[in-house]
Amino acid sequence: MTQIAPPHPRAFALVLALASVTPACGDSDGQSSGLSVGSTQPTTVTEGTDPTPGTSTVSPTMSEPTGTEGTASGTGTTTDAVDPPTTGPDSTTTTTVDPSTTTTTTTTTGEETSTGSTTTPPDKIPCDTEETEVVPVPPSVLLILDKSGSMSMEKWDHDDKPATPTVTRWHSLHEVVSGVVTMFDAVVHFGVKLYPKIDAGSFENVGACIVNPGVEVPIAPMNAAAVLAGIPTIDYEVLGGTPMETGLKRGFEYLKMLDPSLQRFAILVADGEISDTCAGENFLEAQAAVEETFVDFDIPTYVVGIDVDPSTSEQLAALAVAGGKPKPGPEPFYQTSNQTELQAAISQIVKDTLSCVIAVDPAPSEPELFEVHVDGQQVPEVASCDQDGFVWSVPHSEITLCGAACEALKNTGKVQALYFCTPG
Repeated sequence: MTQIAPPHPRAFALVLALASVTPACGDSDGQSSGLSVGSTQPTTVTEGTDPTPGTSTVSPTMSEPTGTEGTASGTGTTTDAVDPPTTGPDSTTTTTVDPSTTTTTTTTTGEETSTGSTTTPPDKIPCDTEETEVVPVPPSVLLILDKSGSMSMEKWDHDDKPATPTVTRWHSLHEVVSGVVTMFDAVVHFGVKLYPKIDAGSFENVGACIVNPGVEVPIAPMNAAAVLAGIPTIDYEVLGGTPMETGLKRGFEYLKMLDPSLQRFAILVADGEISDTCAGENFLEAQAAVEETFVDFDIPTYVVGIDVDPSTSEQLAALAVAGGKPKPGPEPFYQTSNQTELQAAISQIVKDTLSCVIAVDPAPSEPELFEVHVDGQQVPEVASCDQDGFVWSVPHSEITLCGAACEALKNTGKVQALYFCTPG
């Protein structure tokens, strides 16, 4: 983290980015100027020497400092010389900030030249500048997976192409889970709960309705390999009934034990309703557990159906509503009829869980002048997340983006926080 230091008033610019699951915006030829988001390289701020007090010139670049000394002009403006990018046309970007006139001028020279100036209101000015990249807090997501016998006995179309062979539902679910946890491994903490137990047999006296305590794979960072090692293999002949109530309750018991400051989610995947043959399993009890977990513990449950028969879909629809995250539209759960749809549904759900909670470090000395911009648009501070904007979830060290601002962050992968201070 590099600071530019007129020693009196302070202001900072933080560039915060999601990880690589969201494509970063930028020049494809490797050329960059100004603040940059989504790069894995360090951001370097190059400073000239012998600046006139109150005036500094900054040339942000994604390359290492060139070692070229800046030169001071007779007008009190310092201009840095930097090496051009290794690819693309030669260019130099110079940003001049003069607090005494509250005018910022940016000039780019090279194949294209542009000049312009903006005037900062006199009651706030940018001072020092600091740049960094921050990843929003990863959500904790528990996959609650149906491994009943119908998942291996029933086959379906896996690629929406009638000419290709069908595969078992478990085969498809395994492939989808593998793809999703691998894709989102860096930005989501995953875990797994299975129902019934992994070695359940086909009949109740051989464990068809038994659900093991705890979870098969505890939630942890970078957990894709552990998830895949903890579930049956792709062509495993899964067996057992559908003790969904117990599976949900065991999963919720685990999630409730996690740090309540974390964003916690459950994703239930099932190919039917609760088994009547499993003694003690009760749908109304399952629905009550889903609702209580959402209302009292702020842990939502998404519901995904694997080729669920319309005559038995009422249970999954009710669970989706109780879980607080119904699918938009007339059908509240994510009904899928092939592997392509299953992949799209679970990927969309996981994307929806991506965090919009962002640590603000350092805390602003004048929070009333703090600004948040997403995709180049300023986001207003709001009183609660019932509105579009941002709230201080922890004053003044953490913000949460709400509504349209949160969606914009998930789509663009970048947010900029600007620190200002009053003159003098």
